[in-house]
Amino acid sequence: MRSLLFVLLALAPLAQSQGLKFAADRPLDLLHVKVEGDLDLKRKRLDATATLDLTALRPTAVIALEAHRLTFSKLTVLRGTPHQPAPHRSSYDGEMLEIVLEQPLVRGETARVVAQYACVEPDEGLYFFGPTSKQPDVPYQVWSQGETHEAHHWIPIIDSPAERITSELIITVDAGLKVLSNGARVSVDKLDGGKSRWHWRTRKTHVPYLITLVVGDFAVTTETWRGKTVDYWVPPGRKADTKRSFQNTTRMLETFSEWIGVEYPWEKYSQIVVEQFSYGGMENTSATTLTERTLHDERASMDTSSDGLVAHELAHQWFGDLLTCRDWAHTWLNEGFATYFEALWMEHDLGRDEFLVNMRNKARSAIRGGKKLPIVHRAYRGPWEQFDARAYPKGAWVLHMIRRELGDETWWRAVNHYVTKYQYTCVETHQFRRALEESTGRSFERFFHDWTMRPGNPSVRVAHRWDAKTKLMEVHVRQTQKDEAFHFPLRLEYQDKSGSVRRALTRAITSKDVRFYVPLNARPGLIRVDPETSVLMELSEAKGRDFWLAQLQSDTNVLARIRAAEHFGGSRRAEDRKALADALLSEPFWGVAAEIARALGKTGGHVARDALLQGTELSHPKARVAVVEALGKFRNDAKVLARLAVIVDKGDPSYRVEAAAITAWANQRPAGALTQLKALLGRESHTDMIRQAVLRGLARQRDAAALPLLLTWTDGAHPRRVRTTALDALSRVIETGDLTDAARKQLLDAVVACLHPHEHRRVKTSAAATLRTLGAHAGSAIDALEALADHDPHPRVRTNATETIEKIRSGAEPRLQLKGFRDELNKLRNENRALQRRIAKIEGQEEAKNYKRDE
Repeated sequence: MRSLLFVLLALAPLAQSQGLKFAADRPLDLLHVKVEGDLDLKRKRLDATATLDLTALRPTAVIALEAHRLTFSKLTVLRGTPHQPAPHRSSYDGEMLEIVLEQPLVRGETARVVAQYACVEPDEGLYFFGPTSKQPDVPYQVWSQGETHEAHHWIPIIDSPAERITSELIITVDAGLKVLSNGARVSVDKLDGGKSRWHWRTRKTHVPYLITLVVGDFAVTTETWRGKTVDYWVPPGRKADTKRSFQNTTRMLETFSEWIGVEYPWEKYSQIVVEQFSYGGMENTSATTLTERTLHDERASMDTSSDGLVAHELAHQWFGDLLTCRDWAHTWLNEGFATYFEALWMEHDLGRDEFLVNMRNKARSAIRGGKKLPIVHRAYRGPWEQFDARAYPKGAWVLHMIRRELGDETWWRAVNHYVTKYQYTCVETHQFRRALEESTGRSFERFFHDWTMRPGNPSVRVAHRWDAKTKLMEVHVRQTQKDEAFHFPLRLEYQDKSGSVRRALTRAITSKDVRFYVPLNARPGLIRVDPETSVLMELSEAKGRDFWLAQLQSDTNVLARIRAAEHFGGSRRAEDRKALADALLSEPFWGVAAEIARALGKTGGHVARDALLQGTELSHPKARVAVVEALGKFRNDAKVLARLAVIVDKGDPSYRVEAAAITAWANQRPAGALTQLKALLGRESHTDMIRQAVLRGLARQRDAAALPLLLTWTDGAHPRRVRTTALDALSRVIETGDLTDAARKQLLDAVVACLHPHEHRRVKTSAAATLRTLGAHAGSAIDALEALADHDPHPRVRTNATETIEKIRSGAEPRLQLKGFRDELNKLRNENRALQRRIAKIEGQEEAKNYKRDE
């Protein structure tokens, strides 16, 4: 599940004040949950009977079930074997159903609770869809979402990740509708009036938040793997796209089962694409729910793949379902494994180069999002705060570093031991550590301290100096972060000009300043630091230009070439620009070509520009995207504007390249842009990426005349992703300061309409962000914001609304008034970065002089 809240990391002190979170007591063990009911999609209503079987883990007279806004009509409590009526009293406050038995249960005694209830228009947990006046084509459909804490919005239950249950759903629906749930399909019965009753049941345990219910009209494609059903449920008009998105599923099932050494454990595997899903995917046991964005047409498939999402959610069937984090402080045990398996599949299917670039991108997110809080963090306000870069890319990187440290054979043996030992249980981080230690005989205590119990990562500077007389390479390794040293292995490789590795070594770095010497027969032609990306660090190197040039031009390691491109991207020297320009057109791998393009965009100049203009003809669309984006850095350049205009006018085989060209062209603010952008709004594309680029382009014109167009696209008749883009674009229009009072009122009315309680949470948070841009001028929106802050079911929306109210009431001026300060801050930041690059250059030049003298 995807939900990155990087901004909340800045609120650590506030989170600390909320107290530490730990798994709750478990006086009862919930064993089995059965829900039998009638579902009415048009009335948004479930009438059901829930049967819960429990066992007392200690003497207790209280059975407490979470149940949000359910209407109970009958409650029966049984106990013992065989079951006998259990005298009791009960109370319900709209959130908790509390049952107090006259005689306490003894340890090991069983109980059964049978509750008849109605669930009507729930605000979370069970999401109903159907046609409206503004969106008449939306199908009747319902899907559930349990993670992190939503199952109790439609089932009375112990809604905790520390519980493991078997589940059973028997759901009656109208004619023409299909039902999907966990486990095996027991039966489908045809009833009078065209209705049907669907019976699904699991016989293996999972946590309550993984219970799934999806009802609607779907086209289903079925295949088998090792005798198990593997099927794909998609909207009726999208069956042709099924293979394009899911064709590697059975290969993944086979590969993951072999890697882990534990066969896919569930009765079947279904993937179902639903209406307006809030996330990328949700790993409900044996039945993953997916966004419609995972279906793409042939044109989108040029540079869009579902494999990452499919691999992520499938890996969860082991890591998250078969083993589940016991409480949300250990979320990374679910999400880190699933995120790493995305990259592992890429390595297996597409090769090492794609894997290295993928892990490099994950490293950027992990470093940026892991600065302030550790991976295992208990002072969170709500579970949703845990689903950020610490759990996903940083969690993946922790696993990657373990794999690099152990080697593949030992790594997979350790993974197998962990999964085999803890399958069908709820786990914590120390159990994973102990499993590693048990299977390898190594201590991982220091490793887990550094990488899961403390925030941040090492910032490492490696300087090389060659002494020709002694034939010693001096290596100086410094950790420059403020905190204590991280402990990690650093691999170094030295290669001669013939291309063979002359010397490779791994040095344990355990302090912040380490200096050592490496004997070599001659001055090397290439120096590689951490060539296999084994350490999550911010790396800088001091070495001579000839090393960087050789690295860019001839190193077989794609990450080495990328690092060289980054190095030269900070230069304004003519010879460095030419080196990058030559490399762009000869580079065989798109990932390196893309980084060279970014470096050319940064370094600027006619040589860089001309190379990028030629680069618009590169064959790989991902490289062309980077080229077009880099061209957007060249302002007031007629050649650039003309080339971008051609792509905007004629389009590109790739949606992404076309959208990037529109953005880069619009950023130039050419004459007549508003008129042309208005015409471009009619272009269709996968996930509306072209239309979103046009809306952002309209905002870039800094012209209040764009306001009516942007307001039109905030309307509820349009897809959510387009509406949020339009709302974000409005913030830029506000910054122009050219709005009349009448225009500001029109804008404010449209934005407040997006705060309606029935709007999606992302629409509401985008609207609140726009109101923050208005600042003190948004006073009339406070009533609507207070309603969200007090009553919205989603904690993120409540937090966002509260912060917006505070800003408006503080009398903060619109962002326009603060723009000068922000621009000045950005100028200082850029000057600081430039100074750091100059220092690095000087150090590198000094090294080069030393090499020259010593030679």
